Amino acid sequence: MKKVTLSAVVAVAALLAASVYAHQHESAHEEYHASFTKLGEGKPIMYTGRPIYQHVKAGDLPSEIGLFEEILPAKSLGAPPHTHTNEDEIFIVLEGEVHFLNGTDEVIAGPGTVASLPRNNQHGFWNPYDEPAQLLVLVAPGHFQEFFGAVEKAVTEAKASTPQEIGAIIGQEAAKRGVMIDMSALPPSALALLPPPPQ
Repeated sequence: MKKVTLSAVVAVAALLAASVYAHQHESAHEEYHASFTKLGEGKPIMYTGRPIYQHVKAGDLPSEIGLFEEILPAKSLGAPPHTHTNEDEIFIVLEGEVHFLNGTDEVIAGPGTVASLPRNNQHGFWNPYDEPAQLLVLVAPGHFQEFFGAVEKAVTEAKASTPQEIGAIIGQEAAKRGVMIDMSALPPSALALLPPPPQ
């Protein structure tokens, strides 16, 4: 019995060593470079009429985190209630005030607030005020950032123009990435920002 156990331990150790060596070998050929960006600069992706500035993409660092900046216009919905199954998000409010949905609670976040939102946590955010707000968003892993460009591309290709058409595309692209949207969870202060339904 001891002989079999020792053999098993040696075999597992060898597999782990091979795995670590393969990872190190692969990483040695990956090249990552430091970068410096400024808030509000660079080419933004326009997402539902607001700019998303991508500062760090998933492939920029070995950790595969993403960092982007959002300018949330006055009286606008940033994101409806949704739940990520694959990503964690951290929001940092730089300017203005933002309302966050955290589960079923509404949290008012002023400048300097850090909102740490793990995967499988239902959340959303909106700006019900007369001034725009500025947010930094950290996503891990950062591949989810591709969502914004995918939505804009789909909207352009479909020539979608109404909030209902655009909302349907957002829902489809989100679902492809394991993100579930629940519009029924919108609280009154966010519902007031939605356009009236078509007649």
